[in-house]
This record gives sequence, structure tokens and C-alpha cells, in this order.
Amino acid sequence: MKIRLSDYTGNTPLIPITIGDITVWGKCEFMNPSGSVKDRMATFIINNAEKEGLISKGDTLCEATSGNSGISFAMLAAERGYKMVIIMPSNMSEERKKMFEYYGAELIEAPEGDFDEAIRMRDELCYVNEWFNCNQFDNPLNIQAHYRGTGPEIYNQYKENSGEHTEPAVFVAGTGTGGTLMGIDKFLKEMWPKLKAVAVEPAESAVMSGGEPGLHGIQGIGDGSKFLVDLDKVDEVRTVSTECAKTCARHLARKYGIFVGISAAANIFTTFQWLRDNDKTSGVTILCDRGERYFSCM
Repeated sequence: MKIRLSDYTGNTPLIPITIGDITVWGKCEFMNPSGSVKDRMATFIINNAEKEGLISKGDTLCEATSGNSGISFAMLAAERGYKMVIIMPSNMSEERKKMFEYYGAELIEAPEGDFDEAIRMRDELCYVNEWFNCNQFDNPLNIQAHYRGTGPEIYNQYKENSGEHTEPAVFVAGTGTGGTLMGIDKFLKEMWPKLKAVAVEPAESAVMSGGEPGLHGIQGIGDGSKFLVDLDKVDEVRTVSTECAKTCARHLARKYGIFVGISAAANIFTTFQWLRDNDKTSGVTILCDRGERYFSCM
């Protein structure tokens, strides 16, 4: 049996971050093979496509991305013998672009901050060239990856670490495609019906809060649309400014030795804020990726 790096996607640690009497449990998704939570979705989609006979070695895969999903798909393409074409707005970090290059993927840049155009370009290229469209923004497999994997892991790890009869008050996640939030929330609410789900978006692009899309620096979330997010199933939407998220990321590295990316810092900040505002003591969130991907924009 061939052993592949992608076979080790998932089963990441759940760690506590405590300030006073408040504890935020962070799921360390930066420990996945290519370094982010997006490995789960990408591996799930590609495994399914292979199982269904939709792709074969030598085929070209294509995806629009703010970075992490593209890195995940590029890793899988290199591992399994596919070609990878990535469409990404030009204002994303240079570190992401370098990672695409090292994985051997082709990068096509869309206009700055324009995810709608990146998605349009992806769809057109896939149609014209008969490439496989990974379609993360409108793919139910994105949600299923987290409903079947990440959610059960969080539930079992939380019970093991916090006690059989304790429950977190809230689950918090920033939304790019929305797959992580919706999949985990669906599973956890089946186990903990009183759990609240909070979506996080950039203050500068607060689309789910009724605002207009805008440029911001919390790469990976706030892509200009709610995509897979079902707001009827989300209990609250909160916003975080780019500067606040960056400050939190630096504080986590220096104070706790936890070096996460900007969107992960936004998740942690929002979870602490929500718990404080609601007089609760325990919540769960996602540490999406590591901070090295953002040196050029921190």
C-alpha cells in the first residue's frame, strides 16, 4: 500500500489558550500536511473525484483562491501527478505565490481584491480547456469534509480534555467559502444543541453584516460573498479589523508562543470577545494556518 503525505490530513491537536477564567480551545489546523485547514476540503474533493473517475493522472485541476486552498490543491496535484492552475487576486501575499511556484502550479492573477472575477476566470478556463473545476465556493463536499472529519475530532478532543459533562458555549470561525463553519457547526450542534455559532468577517468587507465588499488584510476570509454560509444557521456575525487581527497575531506569538496567521488571530480575538460579552468561559475556534505566510503583509 502506497503511503502519501495527504493521508495524514486531520487529527490535529486541540489546545487551550487561557486568559483569566476564559479558555479558548484552538484546533491546530496549521499542522495539516500543507499547513492549513484547507487540506481537509481539498483532499476530500480530490479523493471523491478520483473515486468517481472524474480525474486521472495528467489531468489539469483549476481553482480560484485567496491562497490556502490553492496551496492545498497544488500539494495534492504534485503528490498525485496532476497539473494545477490557480486563479488568485493579485493582492494576496508573496509567500503564497512562492509556495505555488515550489509545488509546480501555474498562477494566473485576477484583479486586486476581485474574487468574483477570479471565479469567473476559473469557470471559463475550465469550460474552454475541459479542466477539472475544484469549485470550493459552491461544493457541498467542502461542508462534508468538516462535518465528517473536523467536527467529530473537536467533539471527542473537547470531551477528553475538558471532561465528559462540559460543553463549550460557542464555536467561532472566519468565513472564506464558509465550508469550515457550516460543516463543523452542523456536527457540533447535533452533539451540543445549546452551542452558538459565530461567523467572523473583516470589518472592511462586512458583507454578511450588510456592508459592501472591500479591500482588507485578513487573507483567507471576507472574499466578498457568503458563498456556502447559511445565515439562518449562524447565530451571530462579528467583524474584526485588519489591524486588530494583526495585533492579536503578534501578541499570540510573543505571549503564548503560538505563531498563527491573521485570520486565525481574528478567530481567537472574536472567541475571547464573545465569551467575555456573554459571561461564558469556554469556546472553540479554528487556528487556520501559521504566520510565516504573511511576513510580507504583517
